Amino acid sequence: MNSKSPVNAVTASLKAKYGRRPSSKLTLDEAATEIAQALNIHRDAAAMTLYGLCATGNVRWLDDRGEVIDEDECTIGNFNDKPKFVIASDVRSFLTDWSPDPQPSKRKDVIAAMIADGLIPGSTVEWKKFSDGVRDRCNGWRAKGKPAWGFSDKQIQREVKDLRGK
Repeated sequence: MNSKSPVNAVTASLKAKYGRRPSSKLTLDEAATEIAQALNIHRDAAAMTLYGLCATGNVRWLDDRGEVIDEDECTIGNFNDKPKFVIASDVRSFLTDWSPDPQPSKRKDVIAAMIADGLIPGSTVEWKKFSDGVRDRCNGWRAKGKPAWGFSDKQIQREVKDLRGK
C-alpha cells in the first residue's frame, strides 16, 4: 500500500506534471494572440507589445532549443531571429496586471499551482477562500463579490475535481 496520504499523492502528481510553475512556454504567435484578446487590441499591436516586453526584459524569451536568451547578448538587428518562445507565466502575469478582463486561460494553471503549493480545498483551506484566491489571481471578478463567467465556485470545484482525477 502507498504510504502517501491522498492529499500528498495529488500534490506529488501535480508537481510531477506541472513542476513548480505549471505555465510553460508559448510561441510568439500564441503569446501575441493572448495579448490581443486580453487587451482587445489588433494582433499586430499585440505583437509589438510583446516585442517591447521582451526587449525590456519584462518577459523572458527562449531560443529554438528552449534555453532562456540573455537580453544583453541580443541586438535589435537580430532580435527577430532569436526569440522562438516566451515564458507563458511572464506573459500571463502582465495580462493579469493590465487586462480588465478575466483570464480563463490561467484558471487551470493557477488551480494546479495552488494545489501544488499545498492549498488543498476542503482540507488545508476552505473552498470559499480557495475559490476567491483563484479569482484574485485571474481577474475573475465582474464586480465586487460577483465572480466573472467561468469563475463560479462550481466551475472552480469542477476544475479541481478534474485535476485530482488525473
